[in-house]
Amino acid sequence: MPSATSLFLLTSFYPLSTGEEFIENEIGHLAHAFDRVIVVATQTSPTDVITRAVPSNVEVIAAGGALPSGLAALKEVLPGLSQLPREALSGDAARNPRILALDAMFENHAHRIADALAAELPGLRLAPGSHAVIYSFWFHVQARLAMLLAADLRSRGVVVDRIVSRAHRYDLYEGETKYGHIPERKLLLGALDGVYPVSEQGSRELRRRWPAFADKIHTRHLGTVDPGEQAVCARSPFHLVSCSNLVSVKRVDRLPVILAGLRSRGIDVVWTHLGDGPQMDAVREAVERAGVGEWTDLRGHVPNTEVLDVERALNPSCFINLSSSEGLPVSMMEVAALGIPILATDVGGVAEIVHDGVNGKLLPAEFTDAQAVDALAWLAGLDADAFQAACAASRQVWAAGFDQAKVYPAFCAEVLGAEESQD
Repeated sequence: MPSATSLFLLTSFYPLSTGEEFIENEIGHLAHAFDRVIVVATQTSPTDVITRAVPSNVEVIAAGGALPSGLAALKEVLPGLSQLPREALSGDAARNPRILALDAMFENHAHRIADALAAELPGLRLAPGSHAVIYSFWFHVQARLAMLLAADLRSRGVVVDRIVSRAHRYDLYEGETKYGHIPERKLLLGALDGVYPVSEQGSRELRRRWPAFADKIHTRHLGTVDPGEQAVCARSPFHLVSCSNLVSVKRVDRLPVILAGLRSRGIDVVWTHLGDGPQMDAVREAVERAGVGEWTDLRGHVPNTEVLDVERALNPSCFINLSSSEGLPVSMMEVAALGIPILATDVGGVAEIVHDGVNGKLLPAEFTDAQAVDALAWLAGLDADAFQAACAASRQVWAAGFDQAKVYPAFCAEVLGAEESQD
């Protein structure tokens, strides 16, 4: 990698507003590996401000805007059609008007962001002959922007060494989308130097759908910081902890019945949930219907910086996640690092951090309440040594595959082509 190389990191919101908190674990490593990091937030609003501290060699540009919806989105179809590359006008896009419209909106949105970014590039004073790497955090409109940005930089004489993208969940699993389609996959896979799903399951899915590009698709886990002191996991009471936004895909509203089922078996179980969201009222109603209000603590929003301390202080017995869809949740990495057993649905890459019968239990994606109760009763019924072994196994799984001190330096060197400095 030549000296004086700039990295363009394309995000949705980070470091403005809220969201993409997991980038906070990675940004320091990127800043050490590159002379200059330029973060381009692509889905911000005019009132958004920087809410996260960034290293001194990181610059932030807000380009584009929120994803349009309704009539505003439809207005992007016609201009987008005229911008679609020839290679995008084939396959499903050529046969299905709805998919063609999706691709057109996608293309026009990417061009609007690229135009806004182009206006900012002169101020960056990138000298002709200087080098850049472009890293899209999402395999979606940001990855298309990466292609357009690369062309713009090259027209200005900047040498673009590589263009890469991560892939997570909404930007990867086409079968879970409304029309079974995510725009311009073939175009992006053909143009990018590599695509890096955050789970091996995601890599398998992408290779299955696009076998011609299998050699470009490689797993790279996200990572979390070592929290230091681990949790002291207790079972008196048997304390379930969950942490997520309260949205339908998380299925938190099913937990009260599961809690009631455990109590009916004589297990002294309590439950604490960290997080708020549009389903809060539905969860409260489910708690009331199940008659478990006495043993339930819905904490609401907890700042990201406080979550680990709160989870540690609860002396949890088990972290629980009942999502119908996931990539590979950072929340599970964090609790595994604390040495907490996990019960979760076997969706996305969850099985890469929850090893069934070792550091927790896996449930089928479409589990029954009885299956969840049985799995938790198994954990509650382990003898003391076996339970402590499950706690230790969670920490070991994290250390082997999700320690940010290992995964991010490797990502910088092997994917981005830059070694972290040692100062």
